Amino acid sequence: MIQFVIISRSHDGLSLAANSDSPPMGQASGLQEAYKHMKVLSRISAKFPDRCTFQFEPYTIHFISALGLTYLVLCEDSYPAVLALSFLDEVQKEFLQCYEKKKIEEVQRPYALIDFDITLQKLKNRYNNPRSLTTRLNLAHLSQELKLRPPYIVCSDELRPGYGESKHKNATLSTTASFHDRYLPSTLYVIVSLGLNCFCALLNLSRGIVVINEAHVDSIYDSEHYQYGATFLICCFLSLYQIYLIIYPLRRRKPLACATLASNCLCQLYLWEYRNNLQIIFHVTVACYGTFVIFTRKVQEKLPQYTL
Repeated sequence: MIQFVIISRSHDGLSLAANSDSPPMGQASGLQEAYKHMKVLSRISAKFPDRCTFQFEPYTIHFISALGLTYLVLCEDSYPAVLALSFLDEVQKEFLQCYEKKKIEEVQRPYALIDFDITLQKLKNRYNNPRSLTTRLNLAHLSQELKLRPPYIVCSDELRPGYGESKHKNATLSTTASFHDRYLPSTLYVIVSLGLNCFCALLNLSRGIVVINEAHVDSIYDSEHYQYGATFLICCFLSLYQIYLIIYPLRRRKPLACATLASNCLCQLYLWEYRNNLQIIFHVTVACYGTFVIFTRKVQEKLPQYTL
């Protein structure tokens, strides 16, 4: 049979209404413990799915969550789950008919809507009397739904404070990190861009080493030659960084790609004396093509991850 009912607000766990029966003392210590677990579940229901069951022999707690509210019922193990969930569905309908959403959100004190106890007692008495239910309820649809989507079974460890927080943080970090390492498989135009950027990086590196070496041998005090050599090395770095952006889809890869392209173009202008027009056009074209690849390459979509 049904023992107790609690209605709480999901986001903050504030109890809004309950049946006024108090847990019996003395010999029914198991019932008192189950009632304590029920109150804990009413406060932390937001972290569970919308339909759950918690077993604390010889009692069972069923609860459902919808529209920011959680409805919990404590009953004996022998009481059919389909009847308990049907009872909660009726409690939900009656409660939403009695109270507007604005009034529910304005509640500040626990059990401020205790006047709903009258309705709870009527429903509770009706569901505790099987004779009054056999001809008035059609449980076939709910039974079929329970077979297709059974309630989530809450374990006792999940009622402990802080349970699952570290797991949730790790899952969040892994989900965030997974965004940075999944592109769709490389196509021909991606491979061509990588090859051209590697070629440009090699050219810039070799030319920069040569210019710095010439400056050191011929005119050790000429700082301008060192600046040209450093610019070649910067161009090498920019080509390598563009390769990195093509391979790894960083969250801000598009603005970084634009900044890399602009820097590359400025460096090519600075190196006008060391390169002819055809060489400059080639390096700028490769940089533009790499930027186009970064903008158009698609990230692999992942299915959403659900953690209970």
